[in-house]
Amino acid sequence: MKYESSEYKGKALLKIKENLVTDPAAREFKEVLTNLIDDGKKEIIIDFSDVAFIGSSGIGKLLLAYKRLDDLGGKIFIVSLNKDIKELFITFRLNEFFPIYDTLESME
Repeated sequence: MKYESSEYKGKALLKIKENLVTDPAAREFKEVLTNLIDDGKKEIIIDFSDVAFIGSSGIGKLLLAYKRLDDLGGKIFIVSLNKDIKELFITFRLNEFFPIYDTLESME
């Protein structure tokens, strides 16, 4: 899985650089999130601006990370979903677990 990891205003920022539709990519997505959580990151922003599709495996790994981080008092924020993925998140009520923002700057 291609990604960039950095920080934004004290939060971990994970920019996904490819679609999360295959199981190997989803497994690596989970690994990256697990490593951030293990490193003590309590607030993680996931930037989906370069993602056109996300499959059920990717969503499943995202929910696993949510559960683990929620148990630790942390939070995952989602930014820059395309129209189709945003509709999917809303249809499946994932917006109840993850605050969704149109852009990184709109998190202010």
